[in-house]
Amino acid sequence: MNCPVCNNSKNEIRFLKNGYRILHCLECDHLFTDFVPTPNEVEQIYSDDYFFKGGAGYDDYTLEKDMLIKRGEYYAGKINKFMRAGEVLDIGAAAGFLLKGFENKGWKGTGIEPNNSMVEYGKNVVGVNIRKGTVETIELEHKFDLIILVQVVAHIYDLQNSIDKIYNLLKPNGKVLIETWDKDSITARIFGKNWHEYSPPSTLNYFSKKTLNQLISQHNFSEVAHGTPKKSIHSKHAKSLIKHKLLESKGLKWMAGMTALIPGNMIIPYPSEDLFWTLYKKN
Repeated sequence: MNCPVCNNSKNEIRFLKNGYRILHCLECDHLFTDFVPTPNEVEQIYSDDYFFKGGAGYDDYTLEKDMLIKRGEYYAGKINKFMRAGEVLDIGAAAGFLLKGFENKGWKGTGIEPNNSMVEYGKNVVGVNIRKGTVETIELEHKFDLIILVQVVAHIYDLQNSIDKIYNLLKPNGKVLIETWDKDSITARIFGKNWHEYSPPSTLNYFSKKTLNQLISQHNFSEVAHGTPKKSIHSKHAKSLIKHKLLESKGLKWMAGMTALIPGNMIIPYPSEDLFWTLYKKN
């Protein structure tokens, strides 16, 4: 499999995770999963189990509502320093909580999401406009001032065509916000293959700041700003994710029971050392 960032065929197996090979590109240093899901497999991966059954997903995604709405407001505040509020497209919108945060700050929002339950929840409960689909499959004629991918780019199975589509969906001088995990972070290096982001088949690409810039610059975008976001996590999500990762590790399985000590209903600040965001503009 060629590297999805630089298309080089020279790679090596870095490690195995959940039965999938994680490949290291010897040309650009990108890490990626040796797997390209079909559209039907994408629906299976992001079924209701992903949002409500714990493991590598969420124990109950709807518990994140207030926290993610505030996060959307946080990002809207950041972006409003560089452009006026306009029309925003949220790719991988889930239930539309981030989108609602943007709308609270004056944006007009549209989202796309492969999980039908999340689409319906977003429409009927959150009150946002979400369409079923993925960036790879959906056809949109409308153009947007801003497109956001918050913890989504790692899940995209056709990077090059998707970034091309994003470019074409933007109005002149439009911008794209990408938040993703940093494979070169201290946290990722300490945990190695047990780093939480290594969760194939849902995660397919593992970026550094360098490889994300390399990918995006190929498609006539340039960087406007970057930073480390503020992030919190619901304790039930943290509890489920930590337990899942401990059970995956042969040497740490014995610690899984200790997750019962984590309180079940609180918001936990996340240090965000292994997370970054970048705002790009269409040239």
